Amino acid sequence: MMYQKPLAVAITLACSLSSFAALAASASSKATDTFDEVLVSATRVSEKSSGSSRSVAVMDEQQLATQQPQSVPAALKYEANIEADNGPRASAQGVSIRGLSGQRVVQTIDGARQNTSAGHRGTYLLDPELVQGIEVLKGPAGSLWGSGAIGGVVAQRTKSASDLLEEGQQLGGYARAGYADNGQQLSTSAALYGQGGDAQWLVNGNYSDGDNIELGNGQELTNSASRSQGGLAKVDWQLTAAQQLTLSGRSRTIDELVPSNPAANASRSVPLVRRNTTDNNLTLGHRWAPADSSWLDAESTLYWNQTSYDEERVERGQQDQTDFDTLGFSLVNRSTVAGSLLTYGVDGYRDEVQTVRDDSGQEGQRPANLDGEANTYGSFLLARLPLGASVALEPALRYDHFSNKSHNLNAESSDSAWSPSLGASWQTRPWLTLSARYDEAFRAPSVEEMYSSGSHYCIPPIPGMLPGGMCNTFVPNAELQAEEAANKGLKADLRFAQLAGDDELAVTLDLFRNDVDQFIEQQVYDPLMGIPGFEQHTRWVNVDKARLTGFELDSRYRINATRVGLALGKTKGEDRSDGGALYGIPATKAVFDLSQGLWQEDLTLGTRVTYVASQDQVPADNAVADYDSYALWDLYLSWQPAMGSLSDLRVDLAVDNLTDRYYRQAWQTLYEQGRNARLGLRYSF
Repeated sequence: MMYQKPLAVAITLACSLSSFAALAASASSKATDTFDEVLVSATRVSEKSSGSSRSVAVMDEQQLATQQPQSVPAALKYEANIEADNGPRASAQGVSIRGLSGQRVVQTIDGARQNTSAGHRGTYLLDPELVQGIEVLKGPAGSLWGSGAIGGVVAQRTKSASDLLEEGQQLGGYARAGYADNGQQLSTSAALYGQGGDAQWLVNGNYSDGDNIELGNGQELTNSASRSQGGLAKVDWQLTAAQQLTLSGRSRTIDELVPSNPAANASRSVPLVRRNTTDNNLTLGHRWAPADSSWLDAESTLYWNQTSYDEERVERGQQDQTDFDTLGFSLVNRSTVAGSLLTYGVDGYRDEVQTVRDDSGQEGQRPANLDGEANTYGSFLLARLPLGASVALEPALRYDHFSNKSHNLNAESSDSAWSPSLGASWQTRPWLTLSARYDEAFRAPSVEEMYSSGSHYCIPPIPGMLPGGMCNTFVPNAELQAEEAANKGLKADLRFAQLAGDDELAVTLDLFRNDVDQFIEQQVYDPLMGIPGFEQHTRWVNVDKARLTGFELDSRYRINATRVGLALGKTKGEDRSDGGALYGIPATKAVFDLSQGLWQEDLTLGTRVTYVASQDQVPADNAVADYDSYALWDLYLSWQPAMGSLSDLRVDLAVDNLTDRYYRQAWQTLYEQGRNARLGLRYSF
């Protein structure tokens, strides 16, 4: 019953804002422009955020430059109900949306799915320096993206020459240097870009090197140093007035000495490894959109991803390797028929995973090598049907067929899934849009979850207690079912201007309830550890019936060169089978942001305060009964003259966790980074 209060507050706030907006409407019905971002990839249609019935968050290049994040997940941590999890090591961080993370969130880069899943290893491997923008779709999106999108979608877009070239410019470039005092991290990046004839091109290279991270208590997080290098090459050809071809190649390597689970400290069960991570990608895209055609606006993408983790277990000198390859395609077309927009297409991908686990000195005590593949093919149809001038329906349906195969166990399985959705939007006033949605989604089990075998871990002999030692072994589960989600959502979007002069106000409120069945979890069986004949086993099984309920409030206001933002998010997780709390549900978070532009906005000064409430809604068997609340204070400054001899120079200064707070997020093992001052200098030519 206690949870009724936040929802009641949110509903009351929405009603109050509606009343306020009604009074303000007489001032102006002009829609806001500053805060109305255009979505280009996450929803698979080009639309403004105010016109989308889905809950979205957008980070543009200006925000990324000011924030100077050290990972893509870190760039999203100030958004309502989005967390950067897995601790402070940047290479290990992931994205949690409304309490769901990992394989339950689809990640894309330039429209290409990033399906890598390799145990505790990080999978958000794109260097933030290459990112032009990020779009996040919160909540299930199975009708758009198929398997995995039960928590949401993180769509990243890399830089292109068209983003950087000024009007009339044929050749340009930039050089950037950055320094972070926490960990003494030095980063450099340089790019050349240009255009000639019918082509535009860009080449970028980057390098980063940092030492151990310092926590808020003054101690170092051992084995958190990291070195990376990478680059991006992209060419856009304008084949005809209606057709464009894009070819891009991307590569990055990361070298670290870290625990095998970088979200934890090294220990007897978490050995130290020298890890070299290599991530390569090739993407070929084609756009065909004749200006005089209402039925043809087609985008096709062919992509190849390869991610390799080469590891040396330091104590024993064992050499391990994990290779994950994806070959995928998508074809999407948009047609306008009798005023209705139809978006339809097909896509598919093959994931191949191979692992080598060296058991030298531990014969029979390591996981068996994994050699498998997963194939998924789907088709979908999304329609936007206007019912009059102010009401629209958005029905959608997707069908997927998926299969898993283990070559080493000579086993395979297959299944299929339908993912329907229905949205409705009503623009009640020029400044107010109300939306309601119902979305279903699924996540197919992975090859690792279905077909892992061999030893999970072993306990060495203990004289007098366990003279022969004991091993926990994996048990394959070919009967594992796909996770399923059904989400109901309500959204109110208010956008208006000229309330008190040159100003704009945007307020978005989302309410949601996401029911997730057939949760896949790793469980240990035969718990009488230490008694010969009662050895343990591990396998993945379908368990919880989860219910995730909550709300998000995102409000932004600008008057002249002053900006104010407030983001508030709360999620409650409940096991529907017994009413208990769920693991991994984020604590309530509020973020207040205030900035002021000076000197005709050449200079921006800002401050940000993040408050995270305590999290005491935890399962009875959780090791921590209550995660403490904390507040963080950040400062930031950006300077880029619009004219004059220094107009090609940009300076960004950010200080995170100014008070050097010693804290950790709910559910995490490691404490987070202490005070971190970052300076970025960029010169363009």
